[in-house]
Amino acid sequence: MQTPIVNAYVARKVDAILIAPCDKQAMIAPLQQASNAGIKVITVDTYIGDGDYVHGPVTFPLSYIGSDNVQGGKIAGEALIKAIGGHGKVYIQNTVPGTSTTDQREQGCKEAIAATHGAVTLVGVDFNGDSAAKAAEQTTAMLQRVPDLAGIFGTNIYGSEGAAQAVKNAHKQGQVKIANFDAPEQAIVDLKNNVVDIVIAQKPADMGSIGVQYAVDALKGNMSAIQKRVPTGYVIITRENVDTPEAQAAIYKSS
Repeated sequence: MQTPIVNAYVARKVDAILIAPCDKQAMIAPLQQASNAGIKVITVDTYIGDGDYVHGPVTFPLSYIGSDNVQGGKIAGEALIKAIGGHGKVYIQNTVPGTSTTDQREQGCKEAIAATHGAVTLVGVDFNGDSAAKAAEQTTAMLQRVPDLAGIFGTNIYGSEGAAQAVKNAHKQGQVKIANFDAPEQAIVDLKNNVVDIVIAQKPADMGSIGVQYAVDALKGNMSAIQKRVPTGYVIITRENVDTPEAQAAIYKSS
């Protein structure tokens, strides 16, 4: 849990905190304490409350900088549905219930499935606790229970990586399509090797740079430069465009 980390930095009397909250409810109180102590709070990637810091139940954070994750999940779901030919069985590999981003990605994917009016069915959702190994185990079990599984949506790096490993172990690459949320280098390797079919890349560098700039603005008293909500976009990477400059720039590279 992030609470001890936040409390430690409050005790150190830092001037600003940029945080991707791991739980949209549990992190309200510790971040409220930070704000009450005069610390500027900015959330990136994930949010607390409902993410509406103007009219929602939580308004003290200066900004929420991150992707529209319902839209991202819907984009991934639609691309996956297209990849499986518009009909078949789909499985969602999720991470931890209560995390705003992945909850919303699941929601968006379910909306895409519902729009097929029964042509595509959701056979299950599993939560891996941010463990690729557990995701692989869960996906292996699903592949055994549903041998005609057509597609898998991994809501973040861990679910996607584990699902891809399970599909490779079952020798079903190409047969079971995978939509991969987040774009580490391994996902691109899997994409080029026909294990993964769609990679949805966020723009984490934008989130970080805007977040730091907002913290500097806030500490200088330049509050007019700060927007309560800054949506960052996506780059959809496929085998057809993976080598383009836009796609290459969106990959999460280790160096």
